[in-house]
Amino acid sequence: MLAWKIFVHSLRMVFSDIRTTLRVSSPVIATSLLGVVLTITYGAEFTTGETDAYGSLVVFFVFSYIAALWVAVSWHRYCLLEEFPDSVLPAFNGSRILAYFGWGLLLALIFVAAFGVLGGLMALFGGFSGPDFSPIGLVVFGIGAIFMLWVVQRIALVLPASAIGNPITFGESWRATQSVGLALIVTLFLIAAFGFGTGFIAGFLGSFSLLLGQLLQLVSNWLITMVSLSILTTFYGFCIEKRELT
Repeated sequence: MLAWKIFVHSLRMVFSDIRTTLRVSSPVIATSLLGVVLTITYGAEFTTGETDAYGSLVVFFVFSYIAALWVAVSWHRYCLLEEFPDSVLPAFNGSRILAYFGWGLLLALIFVAAFGVLGGLMALFGGFSGPDFSPIGLVVFGIGAIFMLWVVQRIALVLPASAIGNPITFGESWRATQSVGLALIVTLFLIAAFGFGTGFIAGFLGSFSLLLGQLLQLVSNWLITMVSLSILTTFYGFCIEKRELT
């Protein structure tokens, strides 16, 4: 099955050269460790944004978002262009990061608009709770959400394309993924199952210690992030550059 091959290939991309993977993803690791320190320092205040923790939360969010964009672009370039980091941190390619941010913002706006339409459909069949609750509405919402995620995946190849400086349009991404539509849906469930499994293990082992729980959740989030980026990169290489899966 193509989806399984892509998922396994993506896992192999992360672990085949773990030292380079850690260097490319070091900005995300650094901000995640900072989050652990802030959570332990402020406790519940940091997660709720109350009192003195509010400023730290905003700054942390900004740095985390920049780090995520930095790593995403660097990972795509490493996998597709073999651009290896020459230090502990990957190169900060400002122009590509801005382009990635722009395309990502457009994708987010499309997703939000689609959710607005889905919310309207949900209202026609009843809400999630209260006297107007309708199981049909819940089914409609679930199917609609999966469909929207599938559509976003179909056009998301613009992200790795912008990262390597070879921009394509949403239409080109849509046409390029026409033959892998089913595989895209299956990979959604595979990454969801992978995320649930790693999160469950981290949560269970972390129940014995707050610090251990925070660190294990960090590892789980890192794994989900890198595997997800690898899946997107693999689809780009397979659909746009016609690369073979190894």
